[in-house]
Amino acid sequence: MCKVVVVPAGRRGRPRVPPAAVMTTFPIRYRRNVVSTYITTSVLALVGLVTTPILARELGREGYGIWVLVASFALYLELLEFGFGKATPKFVAEYGARGDAQGVRATIATSFWILAVLGAIGVVVGAVIAAIFPSLFGISPELAGPAQILIVLILFDLAISIPSDTFGGVLMGLQRFYLVNATLVAVALAQAIGWTIVLLSGGGLVELGIVTVALSLGGQLARYLLARRQVPEASISPRLVDRGLARRFTGISVWFFVLDISKVALIRLDTVVVGLAVGVGAAGVYAVGQRLTLALEQLVEPLTKSFFPHSSALAAGEDHEGLRRSLVIGTRLSLAIAAPVALALAFLAGPLLDLWLGSGFEEAAIVVVLLAASVTISALTRTGLLMLQGIGHVRVPALIMAGEAVLNLTLSIVLASTMGLAGVALGSLVAVIVANVGCFYPYMCRQFGIPIGALSATLARAHLPALLVAALVGWGIASLEPSGVLVPACAAAICAAYLAVFWFSGMRRGERRRVVTIARRLRSRDEAD
Repeated sequence: MCKVVVVPAGRRGRPRVPPAAVMTTFPIRYRRNVVSTYITTSVLALVGLVTTPILARELGREGYGIWVLVASFALYLELLEFGFGKATPKFVAEYGARGDAQGVRATIATSFWILAVLGAIGVVVGAVIAAIFPSLFGISPELAGPAQILIVLILFDLAISIPSDTFGGVLMGLQRFYLVNATLVAVALAQAIGWTIVLLSGGGLVELGIVTVALSLGGQLARYLLARRQVPEASISPRLVDRGLARRFTGISVWFFVLDISKVALIRLDTVVVGLAVGVGAAGVYAVGQRLTLALEQLVEPLTKSFFPHSSALAAGEDHEGLRRSLVIGTRLSLAIAAPVALALAFLAGPLLDLWLGSGFEEAAIVVVLLAASVTISALTRTGLLMLQGIGHVRVPALIMAGEAVLNLTLSIVLASTMGLAGVALGSLVAVIVANVGCFYPYMCRQFGIPIGALSATLARAHLPALLVAALVGWGIASLEPSGVLVPACAAAICAAYLAVFWFSGMRRGERRRVVTIARRLRSRDEAD
């Protein structure tokens, strides 16, 4: 049966239960999950930064191009999960909150076998790609064979990894993101070491593929064992597959798939539009600006992703007030990260690009400004989007995001011809405003029973004073035209000004007291060590 959390007893043997607001506002294990996710994001970024020049140098231009293309195809083939992988945490959290051990077991078996079928479809599609890959991309004869073997290895990985994603979904549904993150960090570091050893030993694409797949499957095995530890009686026996649950999976997964496709379109198509309308060189400049703002999005994600299974658990217990409190606190937190960093990027885009890449990318500054504003507006609804997914209301958000993708593409094509790079970024910003502020924000408030005016006033009181002060600081710093190593320090000053004001305008006394308490505990531990 599923593990149960035992509340420690207080005096006279009665359970020591914290106030309802404490239990239901934040997801359980929130601090541990957030910190581990930030660590994972940092490690993955560092691994990419270190291994990219090694791979490019040792594989050569064509070999590295093959490596990147195959990795891209693998990412797209994972979309053949059709959203079923994302549905797993939702049902695990729901049944777990109800104490329904049989429901959790049925979810695990049903998810595994549905994903096994989809994994087999992915292998068939991938096999077709492997057959035509050398001729499709004009691969030289000496690398055509290794390229096809590499694709076959990746297909073997997908055939096992897609159904095995069930076990990572189980851990996320139980709000144990830190366990998933531990396996991701271990695999990323092991792969970086393995790739370096293979390349320095004279290996090529095939050897890299073997190491990559072996370590990836090792991570899946670790997640399987961790999931079995959390749900000791878990089984993937076909006898446990629940047809009624499979229909529920299908009903919600199709909309998760629409969300995934829309997100890929929003991220990938802008660069394609720039390449077609303005030129390949301009596409590279646009991609540089987009990369900075995607890093901002990655800063927001760890704070919000735990609200997905948390809302499933709250909905299972019919805790509507807890859902409302969670939405407010999650939205306040996501804006507290997105807004100050976006301001720093907006005021210092030019100097940051110059420090990072040198001259030649000045046009990317306006892209950074417009896309940073887009990410901040998206942060306004990010927690709500995840929580609606958690309670099973996915259809309308998926349709809104699909509409945003279509509007974004349309505006980008139209504006690219007259405004170039800036037009494509402006099209993205307009689409974000229409979809998130005009459509999703009112829908989100209505679904959770929060008046739009009340939530807007709460967010305005929390963030407007900080926004104004940080903007003044940013304007003053930008007028000094900082350069070189001073630029990161100036960006930090803008963020610090925002957070200093937000400490008083956006946090309640009890929340400030809790943060101080946590900081003192961490300091005591450091001194003890």
